[in-house]
Amino acid sequence: MHVNVPPPDPNGRSPMDSPAAPFSPFGTPQAKGMGHNYVELGDMKGDGSAGRDREPEETDALPPRPAKSAEESGWWMFEIIACCGSTIALAAILVTLGLMDQRPLHAWPMKITLNSFIAFMSTIAKAALVIPVAEGISQLKWIWFRSKGSLEDIQKFDEASRGSWGSLKLLLYNKQVHLAKLGAFVMIAALCMDPFVQQVVTYPTQMVASPHLNATIPIAREYSNYAPGVIMALRSPTLDMKAAINNGIYNTSPHPSKDFAMKPHCATGNCTWPGTYHSLAVCSKCANTTALIEKTDCFRDMCVYKLPNDLSFNGAYQGQLYMNSTGDATAIKFNGTQPTITTVSTMRGMHDLSSRDLYGIIANECILYYCVNEYTAEVKNSVFNETLVKSHTLDHNPAVLENVTITIPPSGNRTTPTNFTMTGVAASALSYHFSGFWTGNVTGSTGEESGSSDMVRALYDLGDDGRGGGVPKPGGENETMAAVAAAMTKVMRSNLDVDPAKDQEAAAANKVVGVTWYEETYVAVRWPWMILPIGLEVLAFSFLIMTMIQCKRSGVAIWKSSTLPMLQGKVSDLKDSLGTRRR
Repeated sequence: MHVNVPPPDPNGRSPMDSPAAPFSPFGTPQAKGMGHNYVELGDMKGDGSAGRDREPEETDALPPRPAKSAEESGWWMFEIIACCGSTIALAAILVTLGLMDQRPLHAWPMKITLNSFIAFMSTIAKAALVIPVAEGISQLKWIWFRSKGSLEDIQKFDEASRGSWGSLKLLLYNKQVHLAKLGAFVMIAALCMDPFVQQVVTYPTQMVASPHLNATIPIAREYSNYAPGVIMALRSPTLDMKAAINNGIYNTSPHPSKDFAMKPHCATGNCTWPGTYHSLAVCSKCANTTALIEKTDCFRDMCVYKLPNDLSFNGAYQGQLYMNSTGDATAIKFNGTQPTITTVSTMRGMHDLSSRDLYGIIANECILYYCVNEYTAEVKNSVFNETLVKSHTLDHNPAVLENVTITIPPSGNRTTPTNFTMTGVAASALSYHFSGFWTGNVTGSTGEESGSSDMVRALYDLGDDGRGGGVPKPGGENETMAAVAAAMTKVMRSNLDVDPAKDQEAAAANKVVGVTWYEETYVAVRWPWMILPIGLEVLAFSFLIMTMIQCKRSGVAIWKSSTLPMLQGKVSDLKDSLGTRRR
């Protein structure tokens, strides 16, 4: 930088020492009558009160700014506007986040994404925030120089006003507390503003009930389906019911009942049904009747084993008779205590692997009967789970061709009793189908096995533990009968003789409406991440206000980042410093 230093007058005095010289805005005399004006920066350390109210004369050089600007806020107007603009941008972010918090993402009305909007406003807020801070640091350097007079300080302040690296050096420059260090801290902390704002918004997902989609599960309020029988007076089950019975008997799954679960309508794969619901169904139950066996007609170690329902097992066959069964005998444990469809009574003989010796007899009894099941259900991740809560039935067996009507008393939201009916004709068709269905035996010898019917043999095989000794598998027959009941129930609930187009009310009564849930992305605001941006905004505004107050009290003109004081000054210390460095 070239600095013009005027020579002293013949009396050895500097032109700046003339009492007639005008005063600069900092209170220092100026040369008059010269081609250029000069400001003695070294004199800025003085009081400066003598020239604070005087105007500089017009010269060919750039004059200092009028001292009256220190008394007004006009020269700070741009910084105030920038600070307000930063506050408005940050307020826009806060208002947007407040409106979108916990709302679905699709509620965002703009074409640009929410993140883009926040990033855009954050950039505006940050850019506007830095302007008053940088100008404030620049103004404080002149106030600092006036009191300290160190040219090196001017460089430190100037670097701090230009970026975060200079601000860091100003913070570490000395341990003296100064307002400019607050501005330097804001300049550095502003680097973290964008990352913090970007951390504010997250997009978790949650399950939301659909207002447009309904989840439904079929139920049976009444079942009356049947097919023509072999003669006019008889009726037969429908083909789908016969198929369901056979599927239940021949099912070889470890848990066969689960294979006959209902298929609900759930468009999203996540549905719930509030409370419980009821449906007409077929139930099963079994009991061990071994203790009721009586030995009769014994010859040596061979006896005839009998149950109270007259089912017998002839021990004369030793190990070659594997099982006797009947579906026509009267129930022993469950006689007349429910609307029975069919009874299955079995006697199994335990024998050695060669099928020569009989070791003992085990008897079991199972029944199928009409009931009303109470369920809870849900579909989660496309997996349907229907849980049996309770079963309701009658305490007697209705007469032939009499309707089986089970009444469920009011509960929950239901204020009236609900009837579930199996018509007498449909019930008679099923009873006729099961007559003689289970009667037969299974015999065998080493490596051989034969059954009087496929149904009887399936009943034996699926109830056997598989080791070849005739020992029944725990719960084996029970699982088979439960599978038959589940298969029949599915037919009752799935194939209803109701045309929705003709009878919408009846169709609606045979299904349960639930809630369909779908996964929706929503906006979640983590407000603690906004502490830094808001704090920086408060600090920046406070810094600007305190700088304006300190500038007014000091009487220093508002130069801010202007270089005019350096260009118009006589900087002897700077010359010495440059000369020293050259040497």
